Amino acid sequence: MTAIELLPPGTGPHDERWHQLRREGVTASEIAAVMGLSRWASPFSLYWQKVNAWTTGDNEHMSNGRHLESAIADWWMASHDPLENLVAAPAGLYAHPDRPWQLATPDRLLYLPCAECDGSGLVDGVDAFAICPDCDLDKPGIGPLVALLEVKWVASATWEGWGEPGTDDIPVYYRAQVLWQADVLGASTVYIAALGPGGFRSYTVHIDERAEEDLRMMRGAGQDFHRRLAEGDIPDLDGHDATLSALSRLHPAVGEGDVQVFVDLAERYRQARADRDEAKTRVAECEAEIRAALGSEFNRAMCGKKLVASRSVFERTSTDEDELLAIDDGYPTTDRLNPGRAGSYA
Repeated sequence: MTAIELLPPGTGPHDERWHQLRREGVTASEIAAVMGLSRWASPFSLYWQKVNAWTTGDNEHMSNGRHLESAIADWWMASHDPLENLVAAPAGLYAHPDRPWQLATPDRLLYLPCAECDGSGLVDGVDAFAICPDCDLDKPGIGPLVALLEVKWVASATWEGWGEPGTDDIPVYYRAQVLWQADVLGASTVYIAALGPGGFRSYTVHIDERAEEDLRMMRGAGQDFHRRLAEGDIPDLDGHDATLSALSRLHPAVGEGDVQVFVDLAERYRQARADRDEAKTRVAECEAEIRAALGSEFNRAMCGKKLVASRSVFERTSTDEDELLAIDDGYPTTDRLNPGRAGSYA
């Protein structure tokens, strides 16, 4: 299976065609939102983003990630392929050959060198070197695709959601992204190179039986979302922050007069707010007990071998001169309790 290259490497957000093609399909960075797994988008917000051609504004985190991408990729190649058995190539925008709405833009494509020319792109001719007949003219020296490389910059102070290096334990929204990329490109392995607090880490996701099961669900959800776009079938509302932001963007003006809502909605709203206040109190009580158990001697609360919570204390920095002048004792300190991710401790 060969993916269809819609746009060549080097094409990106600066090209309107890049935006147009992505709006018409479901990309690897969007499938987590379609599945309801994304921290940054919901099915509702993604739908309106595509319908109204909304673009995401740049921020410091995105800018840092772009500047660090090449350095992180270079680290991975140097540490995991020191003998240079692989060729890393930039990627373009690709579509699945059987599902043209399924799109992906990986960070790097990992190839084996061409076996005929050993990666040089040239072979011995009669009187001089000749172009290798086995090579793709657009990719001289490159053999078969063997894996993908995805690059991440982790801003979290605690690597929240990331497991032990070398495993496939990565945040669920990134797992969905790399599975989608592998499915589009026909790759069996995706390496994830990440830079965060304490340095570099590497993870590996294989397209095994578990991944195939996940992909079957993802393809179904992606196809249904693509149908919604074609038919104007708006996804249901939910409580995601992105949904609320999308509604604010859809209705920026404040109207006049009253609208009547059903008793059911009014009561659900009242009860939800009461439940939220009660839940905040219960969480605070549990955190107080965990902090007391940690004291000054420990930083992780465990239940058997499962993490309940970890404590992190760090100083926040600021470039706001007025804010710094208002601080008498240096930078403000954050003391945070980070919850574990176990489904149950029973």
